[in-house]
Amino acid sequence: MENATTAEKLKEVNPDDLHPSYKPFSFAAWIHRGDCSILPGAQFKLYENGTTNWLCEIKSEDSGDEWDGYIVCTNANKLELWRDHYHFNINDGGVTKRWDETRGPDLGKAHSYAEAFSISFVCNC
Repeated sequence: MENATTAEKLKEVNPDDLHPSYKPFSFAAWIHRGDCSILPGAQFKLYENGTTNWLCEIKSEDSGDEWDGYIVCTNANKLELWRDHYHFNINDGGVTKRWDETRGPDLGKAHSYAEAFSISFVCNC
């Protein structure tokens, strides 16, 4: 029997494998603030146990920029259930970067899972 290579032994843990019940939220349009942009297709997942994952492609036209904002979760009546602060140092201008941030689990978010209806990103750059 051959030995497995290091790459075969080490596999990234996918939150979907650990917590298969989640609500996906997607942003189909660009999100612009100043000269910073989040490209279409950004995704936010809220897992049943309160774990969250924010995944997007982000860029700035100049160097030294930082993206600062809040993910806000509301119910069907538009009442805010919770908000989380997010911060990303873009640093390099003209380069697209991947922002992939997983947090949790979180008991408060887990309790609001059934009610969670909408996600918005309130931000600045």
